[in-house]
Amino acid sequence: MTVHAAASEPSRGTWLAVFSICVWLTATMSAGQLGLWPAIGSVAVALGLIVLGVDGARSRLLLRPTLKLVLLGSVAGAAMAAATYLLYPISVRLLPFLAGDTAQLYAAFRGPSHALASAALFPVILGEELVWRGAVQGTLVQRFGSARGIVLAAVLYALVHAPTGSPVLVAAALGCGLVWGALRTSTGSLVPTLVAHVLWDGLVLLWLPVDGM
Repeated sequence: MTVHAAASEPSRGTWLAVFSICVWLTATMSAGQLGLWPAIGSVAVALGLIVLGVDGARSRLLLRPTLKLVLLGSVAGAAMAAATYLLYPISVRLLPFLAGDTAQLYAAFRGPSHALASAALFPVILGEELVWRGAVQGTLVQRFGSARGIVLAAVLYALVHAPTGSPVLVAAALGCGLVWGALRTSTGSLVPTLVAHVLWDGLVLLWLPVDGM
């Protein structure tokens, strides 16, 4: 009875995932007052440090780079950016309101200077990957299997961004979350997702935005 009860208790990873989701949701709810970068960016870095502190050995293993993993992430990120540039004009023609929502989203992302945003990009995304493809998806895959775990993690990743009021951000989080989640599970590493995430965010959000094309 004692062994069974202990086995049924939520694991440390589960508590870490639940805590991360709750804190992230709180951050997005305050993004309207604080701004996207201060609210979500600071929480991403803080939670990433917590994940490293709680599960450092496993996280470091997941972040161990190889040339193959870096190349895979680069190809994935470039392909995702190309798909975004291709699909955005089509989406705006079908759903004209997306243009206004995209403009508002870019205005929020352009709050800090371009140099400051570029400098903050890597640590913010590193924290984001440690939390979402590491702690959250790792827990869900362990409990529900690979396919359902990936989908559930991507849906949660999208839903916690809903308080920002941006349908574009929610849709992008869902689509990107599915791709990055599949990369994480298929490779057993966070390196491809980290590289793809940095490349996609850097190109689409900062260096070659879709509203400037």
